Amino acid sequence: MSFLGSLDITGSALTAERFRSDVILQNISNADTTVTENGEPYRRKQLVFSEKQLSFSDELDRVSGGVQVSDVVESQKDFQPVYDPTNPNANEQGYVLYPNVDTTEEMVDLMAASNAYSTNLTALSVTKAMIDKTLKLGD
Repeated sequence: MSFLGSLDITGSALTAERFRSDVILQNISNADTTVTENGEPYRRKQLVFSEKQLSFSDELDRVSGGVQVSDVVESQKDFQPVYDPTNPNANEQGYVLYPNVDTTEEMVDLMAASNAYSTNLTALSVTKAMIDKTLKLGD
């Protein structure tokens, strides 16, 4: 694999982790949203990563792969009922359904995404240093 292939793989991972962080932050910011456009509470969103599929000619040309976000899925976990009869969104029994977002879990996921992003930045720096050393060999 060439240096450029390594940069492609690292770049795709950085892009995917950045998107993951954005979705996690969206989940955290909507943790108290009890009504959305469809009339129900906000549903937690999660990403599905997959390997970038290469065509046969790309494989022959030794084009590198990487990672991509193949889907954004909504969690089917139950909403959290909270007794709050003063809330305008309360049902007849006085319960309000809150999103299925656990902010502690989201913070842990955000830390993992941040660590993965940081690791990929380190890999990018190492690759850049190798390219620099290789170019200096010709001097």
